[in-house]
Amino acid sequence: MKEKILCAANKVIERKGLSCFTLEEVAKEAGISKGGLLYHYPSKDKLIQGLIQYYMEQFDKRFDSNRWLTSLIEENFSYDSIGSTCMTGLLAAVAMNQELLKPVKENRKELLDNVYKLKDPIMGMIICLACYGMAFSRLFCIDVFSKEDMRRIHDKLMDLSQELL
Repeated sequence: MKEKILCAANKVIERKGLSCFTLEEVAKEAGISKGGLLYHYPSKDKLIQGLIQYYMEQFDKRFDSNRWLTSLIEENFSYDSIGSTCMTGLLAAVAMNQELLKPVKENRKELLDNVYKLKDPIMGMIICLACYGMAFSRLFCIDVFSKEDMRRIHDKLMDLSQELL
């Protein structure tokens, strides 16, 4: 049921925007009563936390810690990635309560620890920033690169990552 509610919340944000992101709209989209939604997520903040947790779990499932840098590139440049569908919780948190982003910040700090271990940490940071830029371009629906450009950027980042390991 929780996953159904999270999917409904994502749909509300994607289709109608954050101004329509209410518990009533999410319950309606999920086809449940508001009381049923409140049983699982007693507040909007708890629902946003659920969206963020879901995003992080989905990312972790696809993330190979032994190939962490190439996994990061693959995830952010793949058309079958978890993509913006799971990132709507981040968008909601940025707009409504930035304190809810603490787990994401901690996750990013752990990733940065790996970057410092690379042959060239600055190039590692640049690769990470390129990946984050791609993810947020998709989230905000402002990605303008052609598939060919995306492939070439992906390939270049992959080449650079191999040089760093």
